[in-house]
Amino acid sequence: MTLRKQVQFSGDIEWIDAFANEDYDRTAQQVAKLSYHDMYELLLLKSQWRQESQQMMATRQNDDDNHVEEEEEKDHSSQLDQDDCTQTNQDSFYTLS
Repeated sequence: MTLRKQVQFSGDIEWIDAFANEDYDRTAQQVAKLSYHDMYELLLLKSQWRQESQQMMATRQNDDDNHVEEEEEKDHSSQLDQDDCTQTNQDSFYTLS
């Protein structure tokens, strides 16, 4: 059996006019040179954003580590509870015997 691949296009076509070349100016804008103060502000912002990002990542890592520790404590606690139940059952068995 051979698979037949088909492509079908919608019969509903909507035509939308955009700006014509003569109505829309596509020429590049002249960019003003940054002053020393503007460059300093940009570098300062970049530095602040990097510090904030590092703090957020450190906080996230600490939260993840705490979550893992909590899960390990729950697992350990659960294992201790199971061990206690097993020991209690064994003690009861020996008492009945």
